[in-house]
Amino acid sequence: MAEILLFHHALGLTAGLQSFAERLRANHHVVHCPDAYSGQTFKDLDDGLRFAQDIGHDALEEVANRAYRQHRDAAVVIGFSLGSSQAQQLAQHKRRIKACLLMGGAQAPESLGGDWRHTCHLQLHVADPDEWVDPGVVEGLMYRAPHGELFRYNSKGHMFIDPSSRDYDADAADQFEERVVDWLATIDADAGEAWARF
Repeated sequence: MAEILLFHHALGLTAGLQSFAERLRANHHVVHCPDAYSGQTFKDLDDGLRFAQDIGHDALEEVANRAYRQHRDAAVVIGFSLGSSQAQQLAQHKRRIKACLLMGGAQAPESLGGDWRHTCHLQLHVADPDEWVDPGVVEGLMYRAPHGELFRYNSKGHMFIDPSSRDYDADAADQFEERVVDWLATIDADAGEAWARF
C-alpha cells in the first residue's frame, strides 16, 4: 500500500481525477487530493489557467507544502500538468518523498531551486507531441533522473487521461492507468529496500 498526494491539473479537481483516485483506493492505496481551487472546476483550459494565475505560484506551492505537513505518511506524489510542479517541488526538496509520477508536465530541476534527488524514483508520462510540455525539459529531467521511466503517448491530447477533458482518449487513459497501478504495486512490494537501487 502506498500513501499518495495527488495534485490536480489546471481544470481543477475534476470528476475524472476523483474517479481515478477512487480506483487507486480500491487497489488499497491511500490517496489524498489537495484542492487548490476550493472545489471549483473548469471546462476550458484557458479559464483554468487564468484562475491558477490569479491564485499565484506561491499559493499553489503552499497548498502542496500544507498537504505534505498534514499527511505525514505520504511518500508518493502524483502531479497532473499544473500539479506536476507541486509534485516535483516536493519530490526534489522533501526526503520523505520516495517516488514521483508526473503526467503532462515537467520542470527543469534548477527552476525549482535544486537538483533531482537520485533516491526518489521518477515516472513521467507525456503526450507526444504536447504543446504544453517542452521536450528539452523532459530530456533534461530524465538525464538528471537516470533510473526514471518515460512513457510517450503518440498523437494524444495533453490531458488524454481525464474524461472531464476534451483531450480524453479511453484507450490511452487505460494504458496510463495500468502503468500507474503496476508502478505502485512495485513500490508496495519492494517496500523498505526498493529505493536502495536509486
